[in-house]
Amino acid sequence: MWRTLIEVSWIVAGLIGAAVFAWLATWSVPAARSSIWGVAYVSMLVLVLMGIGPIRQAWARDRAARDASRHG
Repeated sequence: MWRTLIEVSWIVAGLIGAAVFAWLATWSVPAARSSIWGVAYVSMLVLVLMGIGPIRQAWARDRAARDASRHG
């Protein structure tokens, strides 16, 4: 369970970081607000999609460790 939580935590941290950078960028260049948030949303989507594989691997490892501890 810990591996999966760690992977999810990294994704959440990345989403928060992207949102903070986008907010700061729109604060400094208000005229480009829609472009900045558009790029930020696409970046966040890519970040989530790239995290699916590691989450699945972590989940499989956590499940294997849990099954091993139950059986032996």
